[in-house]
Amino acid sequence: MYITPEPCWAWMYHHDEDKLALELGEDWLFLSPFSARHLIPDSLHGAAFSAQHADYYNDVLDRLRKQLPNSAPEVVQIALNLTAAHFFSLPMMPKSWFFQTSAHIAYACNGKLVELDTGSERARFAVVDGGEQSSLLMLLEQSLALGNKKTMKQFELIKVMNDRLSPCQSLKHRRIVAA
Repeated sequence: MYITPEPCWAWMYHHDEDKLALELGEDWLFLSPFSARHLIPDSLHGAAFSAQHADYYNDVLDRLRKQLPNSAPEVVQIALNLTAAHFFSLPMMPKSWFFQTSAHIAYACNGKLVELDTGSERARFAVVDGGEQSSLLMLLEQSLALGNKKTMKQFELIKVMNDRLSPCQSLKHRRIVAA
């Protein structure tokens, strides 16, 4: 079942878990993977889940449902994480050097799935914020080794130049295992 935004939804910072959270109603809390060091200061004080947040969430949810064979709860988790990242993550500089230039560049729009190639491994990402020159992406795989002993974890963010984005290969048989 896909959940739709309700007027009672509100962002909060869960200090015990050190994560941005979304209150979805009484006794129902969604914990994002984002800690304070990756968030804008305003996110630590809470905010309503605005109409703008709802529009973004609904748009990426709709796009993800068409691209992923995952269950509804997994797709909702990805869409909520994209929404949290889009509105509350700190600005980043591109780190394109970890990835190969793509022979077939994918157009970056919010919620679209793309692939990046490190030269030794390909991984799927969802576009958090598609820009003209560069885009903020969220890793959908469990992990991705970037080299120099650096590894990205699932739902971690990275910004890259759009010439690194490749169209996603067929996803019919490739589910994403969400935490």
